[in-house]
Amino acid sequence: MKLNSEKISARFLEINNCNIQDLGVRDRRMVRPAGRADYHLLYILRGACYVTDGGARVRYEAGHLILYRPHERQEYDFLAADETVSAFVHFSGTCVQELLTALGLARERAIFVGSGKRLERLFRDMVDEFCLKKPYYTESAAALLVQFVSLAARSAKGDGVVRAARSEGIAEVLRHMHRHYNEAHDVAFYAAMCHLSVGRFAHAFKQATGTSPKRYVLELRIHAALDLLASTDLAVCEVGALVGIEDVNYFSRLIKQHTGKTPRAQRG
Repeated sequence: MKLNSEKISARFLEINNCNIQDLGVRDRRMVRPAGRADYHLLYILRGACYVTDGGARVRYEAGHLILYRPHERQEYDFLAADETVSAFVHFSGTCVQELLTALGLARERAIFVGSGKRLERLFRDMVDEFCLKKPYYTESAAALLVQFVSLAARSAKGDGVVRAARSEGIAEVLRHMHRHYNEAHDVAFYAAMCHLSVGRFAHAFKQATGTSPKRYVLELRIHAALDLLASTDLAVCEVGALVGIEDVNYFSRLIKQHTGKTPRAQRG
């Protein structure tokens, strides 16, 4: 029986085939005039891939994702001299178009996402799941593909929190805020974590998050307080203290301003 690696799945997402290939032995060329019935994603780990579209041949180096949609002509090649390592996955499912559109990948032939270890590890884990075929491997491999594509799209975006965190160390500050929102720290404390002046830190933080450090922590406290009010029978003053707001009157005003209801009304 011939294995059909181009099946169209009625599942949410299903992988038809995937692997990682070392292409440094000889030149390789692939031409599929009518493409495939499913989606075909290439991830260039090392080396380069030469893609021909409309007569134009473009070199895509390591760190690029190359996407072919169903029935699109495929023409690409690898040169042995580049010692390319290329990962590929063929997939289909009811969510694919919506997923790629949401992530900004639906119309691009190729995007640069970088060659981070986490991306490569996710792809290798997906290949392992698919190849070993342990119980529930179909669901596990599909979940890893969603993780891979999501992380790749974030990397490709390269702005907002990602860019600011990379350039100014904001990521470490955000992690600290989420873990220790109930502790009293001024802006200078967070600026010192990034080895920045208070002014430069405040500017970088607002670029990354859209708000000030003080407001960010305050919102974390309010959200945590609302969870405690809804899920425990702790006194209002106890909830306030747990999230770092000792003044019960101030705490009550904050909750009322944020929700339109008093703390006690959150339980009704």
